[in-house]
Amino acid sequence: MAHSPSISVIMPVYNAGKFLREAIDSILGQTHTDFEFIIVNDCSADESEAIILSYTDPRIVYIKHEVNKGVVAAMNTGIALVKAPLLCIMHADDISLPERLAWQKEWLERHPESALVAGKTLPIDESGAPAKPWDMDEKIVSGKDIRRVMKWENCITHSTVMIRTVIMRQYGYDTSQQLPEYAVEDYPLWLSLLADGYAIEKIDRPVIKYRVHSQNTTHVHYRRINPYYLYFQTKRIYLKARKEKGVYNAYDRSIFWTMVADRIRAILKDIKDRLIP
Repeated sequence: MAHSPSISVIMPVYNAGKFLREAIDSILGQTHTDFEFIIVNDCSADESEAIILSYTDPRIVYIKHEVNKGVVAAMNTGIALVKAPLLCIMHADDISLPERLAWQKEWLERHPESALVAGKTLPIDESGAPAKPWDMDEKIVSGKDIRRVMKWENCITHSTVMIRTVIMRQYGYDTSQQLPEYAVEDYPLWLSLLADGYAIEKIDRPVIKYRVHSQNTTHVHYRRINPYYLYFQTKRIYLKARKEKGVYNAYDRSIFWTMVADRIRAILKDIKDRLIP
């Protein structure tokens, strides 16, 4: 019988050659070694595939999309292949700290009531030098605070998450959240889990070095799109899906009111931006 690893790491890749080797090395160099590393190449046009194929570590499972499908589809491709009971999310421009897998696995084993555990980040720039910290990352740690703040905005970093596979398979990522102008793969998932009563927790220590650069997905979204409009659209699609499934509840109703506030703030920000270029 083939060995089943204790952790599956999923990393979507799209034109990530500049930082990809550091990301891969940070997973292969983990102190916890019993894992599979699922790398989904979403039809990159740069040197990403050559970098991936240069590795011979048997823990790597390499999948390539023949056409670009987007990060949501890439994550779902990886989820379908997972063999382990715990699923770790990794991004191709970040660097996992050496003890990351060990810390998060041990935490989930001690907290069976939690669906997932995130962690803090150490922001770095393109060269790897320290970058400006994210205040919310430092301040919002407890499950209670995450549940409260998440109604308004996403307060955890996607690439810090380790989640139970059975729960991830039950929910997955909503492909309707991948629109031409943006893709928000994680926030609707966290809202669904919280609305359904699952606990989301966070380790009070950094687990990754989070890369802040010009092509970073979050950076691009917030530079191009009014962030309040982004939250409004994400919540609108999320709530529509919840109603269609017949699971709309009290937590969702509270999200509805934050969505209304997001729309108002988006309008006010647009007006301000026009008046003050």
